[in-house]
Amino acid sequence: MTYFQVNRKLLLMKIHFFLGIGGNAFGPFLTIISKQRGYSAFIVGLIFMLQPIPGMLMRPIVGAVTDKYKCRRSVFIANSIIMFVLVCLLSIIPGTTSKEEMNDLDVIKSPLFWMFCTITILIRMVGMVNMVLEDTICMDLLGEDKNNYGKQRLWGSIGWSLFAIIYGTCVDWYSTGLDYKNYTPGYVIAMLCFLLDTYVVCNLKIVQANDTKIVASDVKKVFTEGKVLAFLLWVVFIGFFMSFIWNFVFWYLEDLSNEFHPETKSWMKTLQGTALLIQCFGGEVPSFLFSSYILKRVDHMTVLSAVFFTFTCIFSLYTIIENPLWALPVELLNGITFAMSYSAAISYAALIAPAGAEGTLQGVVGTAYMGIGAPIGSIVGGYMFKHIGSIATFKLLSVVAFFTCAVQIIVNYILRRLSKNDDINSNVQTKDDNIKEDIHLT
Repeated sequence: MTYFQVNRKLLLMKIHFFLGIGGNAFGPFLTIISKQRGYSAFIVGLIFMLQPIPGMLMRPIVGAVTDKYKCRRSVFIANSIIMFVLVCLLSIIPGTTSKEEMNDLDVIKSPLFWMFCTITILIRMVGMVNMVLEDTICMDLLGEDKNNYGKQRLWGSIGWSLFAIIYGTCVDWYSTGLDYKNYTPGYVIAMLCFLLDTYVVCNLKIVQANDTKIVASDVKKVFTEGKVLAFLLWVVFIGFFMSFIWNFVFWYLEDLSNEFHPETKSWMKTLQGTALLIQCFGGEVPSFLFSSYILKRVDHMTVLSAVFFTFTCIFSLYTIIENPLWALPVELLNGITFAMSYSAAISYAALIAPAGAEGTLQGVVGTAYMGIGAPIGSIVGGYMFKHIGSIATFKLLSVVAFFTCAVQIIVNYILRRLSKNDDINSNVQTKDDNIKEDIHLT
């Protein structure tokens, strides 16, 4: 008789992804919360540029420290508790609403702005540290099956999408009859997610080998290889493009609503939550599910080439849409770009990491993705949205994405040829050495 078996070793990891990432689903609404406060697109871009900087510094540090002192478990638990506390603080910051855009200088002088900005920065920092820990722990649990990372991470996308639509629907319902949106239900749901996730993390089995020593020369050697440096550069560009999707698509949808379809304003939060639902279930979940199959058969760099081409299609489609509803099908592509690029980046980092330095490598890759590419995209996006508008911004981005795709394909081709030549030279040298040894013996 066949029984349905559950891998208990990975079950709690799946639940953590579901709750931990699901709790963070209020993140995309921070852009619109900021807009409701009267902040301009440039100020919002400034916030999202500042957000990843502490995390950018902390990710490689935490990765290296937890590798060296074997304290991954305690840091992971502490992070979950801190996230719960920070969301509580964010929910009690005095709220302001403004129908008119405030002067940027007045905003920067406001203590209320810096209180809001500081809490969101700390939330992002803790979230980024959590990412390097959960990815490293997940890879340790997978052992030799590292390409199956996507099958675990897809539960984060499921949680993200479900809680996003719940957030949006509850906020619309709670704000009925008001001139502004009240986001209290979203904060409450997020706090509940992080509280439950803390319990899950406390029961998660996390084992670090005590006899593995990190050899600094091995880590240094990895970062001097041309293909690795090129890989990190492409990860930075992906973070740059993803920041426009993460931070400004909701802003773009509201621009479309205000200009072309004002009848969608009353249920805009539900529409935005639906966009995340489609993005995750239609794009991310299938992509994470099949990422192991794809990455076993397709080179990691080829996957990134496909991601850059998909960015070109996404930004081009945004320029021809007038009804916000037509943006929903595009979210399928957004899910694919994130899931495939993130799976490729995390699995590649795990493959090239020297023994004992897994957390360090994951921290560096995460820093390139979230800590360098994303903040640059945030401030550039904020400036472009403010000065040339959302549609013109996406037109320019489509050209940049296509150019990046072309350059990446050319560089990868050159690196492959150089790698093949090195292998040939190495084989020839080995044969020469064997011949010389045979002659000497004779």
